[in-house]
Amino acid sequence: MFENGKRIELLCGENDYLKKDYLNFLISKYTSSDQGSFTEVIYVDGKSASIEELQNSLMTIPFFAESNLVVIHNLIDKYKNITDTKKKSTAKSSNNWNTILEFFNSLPIQKQIILVEDWQTPKDITNNPNDERKDLKVEVDRLIDKLGLKNLTLTKPFKNLLPLELETWISKQLLNNGKKISNRNARLISDYVGNDMWTLSNEIEKIINYCQGGIIEEEHLEILINNPKEIVIFKLVDSLLDQDIAISFKNIPSIFESGYSTQYLLSMLSRQMRLLIIAKQLSFQNVSKNIYKEKLGIYSDYVIDNIISQVGNRDMDVLFKLYEKISELDIAIKTGAINENIVFDNLISNRIFS
Repeated sequence: MFENGKRIELLCGENDYLKKDYLNFLISKYTSSDQGSFTEVIYVDGKSASIEELQNSLMTIPFFAESNLVVIHNLIDKYKNITDTKKKSTAKSSNNWNTILEFFNSLPIQKQIILVEDWQTPKDITNNPNDERKDLKVEVDRLIDKLGLKNLTLTKPFKNLLPLELETWISKQLLNNGKKISNRNARLISDYVGNDMWTLSNEIEKIINYCQGGIIEEEHLEILINNPKEIVIFKLVDSLLDQDIAISFKNIPSIFESGYSTQYLLSMLSRQMRLLIIAKQLSFQNVSKNIYKEKLGIYSDYVIDNIISQVGNRDMDVLFKLYEKISELDIAIKTGAINENIVFDNLISNRIFS
C-alpha cells in the first residue's frame, strides 16, 4: 500500500529529462516487487479527460490489482485560470474543478496520484511575461493554494543544471556504470553537447558501450561525441593560423563527417575568428576570465581557456587577415562566385598571409 501523507505528488519544471527520470523512479518504486502487492499504472491526459474519465481513474477501486498509481499530465494547467472572472467558461470550469477536488479529498486508500505539469517558468502559470524572472516554486505554491489543493506534495521544480552540477551528474552516471572520468573530461562532454540531458544521456550510453577500460580518456570523447565540430574548428583555426597546410587538409574529412554543410562550417569559422579578435583586444587590457565570458557571451571555462590560449601568441593583423579571407569566401559562395566543393581547398592553399 502507498505511503500516508503523500497521496498526491506534483512534478514540474524546465528540465524534462530530470522530471521524466524522477517519474520513472516513482513508477518503479510503486510497482516493484518489494511493495508486496501488484500496482497497476494508469495514465491520463488531464487536458482532454472528461469529469467522468477522471472519476473512473481516481475513484474506481482496482479489481485485478491491489492498488493503482494514476499519472495525470497537465490537469492543473487546464484549470489554472478558474478564478479569472473575465473568462466566459470560468463558471463551468470552476464547477468541474470543485468536483475534481472532491475526488482528491476522498481518494480510496488504493490510489496514489502523480500530477505532471509542463510549466517551465512562472509566466507559464500566470500568462504574464513580466513574471518570467520570479521564482517558479513560489508561483506554483501560490497556484496550489488558490486552487485549494491542500493534500498535495510539491516536488521541487526540476531546473536545468548549472555547469558544475552537470559535470557532477555526468561523472556520477559514468561511475554508476563502472567508468571513471576526470573533472576536465566531464567538463569536455558538457561543453561538446551542452545541457540537453536527453542528448547527454545518449552520448554517455555510447561512451559506456564503446570504452572497454574503466577510464574515459579525451580521445574517446573526440571519437564518440556527436558534436565534435567545436574541437575540429579549434584545431582547424590553429592550423590555418600556423599556415600548416598538411594538418589543415588532414582535418577537412573529419569536418564533413559531422554532416554539416560548407556554408555552415564557414560560418562556424567566421564566428570563431570574431571571438578570437575580441579576445585578442581583451588580452591587451589584462582583464579577468569573467570579463572574457561576459564580452564573448560564452560561459564554459573550457571554451574560454581554449580561446585565450589561441590568441596568446597571435598577431592581431594575422587574425584580421584570416577573418577577411573567410568572409570573402562566405560571400563568394552566397553569390555563386565559387563552387562550395573547393572552398576549403582555396582557404587552405591560398597564401592568405602574403
